[in-house]
Amino acid sequence: MTVDVRTALSSDADQMAELINRIIAIGGTTAYRTPFDGRKIISEFIGPELAICCHVAVETGTVCGFQALLWSDPSWPGEDRLPSDWAVIATYVDPETHGKGIGRALFARTAAAAADAGVSAIDATIRRENTGGLSYYARMGFEDYRSGEETVSKKYTPV
Repeated sequence: MTVDVRTALSSDADQMAELINRIIAIGGTTAYRTPFDGRKIISEFIGPELAICCHVAVETGTVCGFQALLWSDPSWPGEDRLPSDWAVIATYVDPETHGKGIGRALFARTAAAAADAGVSAIDATIRRENTGGLSYYARMGFEDYRSGEETVSKKYTPV
């Protein structure tokens, strides 16, 4: 499988929405419950105020994965507020292409962008039932640092 990893464009938003909507429909691997459209993809992943980067993996013109990195929200009203120099990562890969190196290729670009931006740590908070996601982040070098009833939080320190 030859996959091109590049910066996500607004023109990728509809394909990204189709991908995340398939993942939401399967259930158990994302906290999102409401389907996305292209506008919501742009506002949440490609162009939000706190964006650091968003990359897509494309094979034969089709988005088969994407990964977004955003600065932690300094206005977060909930529990588990992160330091302002931390970032939060989100990864979505087509379930039919798991195990083919797409997540690794995406993370190589994201980790480089994090280092360039001066991120001190990256948070990945994963649902406990998402064993594939927990394994993926562990393989990328993330280590557990916090645990909740429904989630495990892992952190990665960019080099």
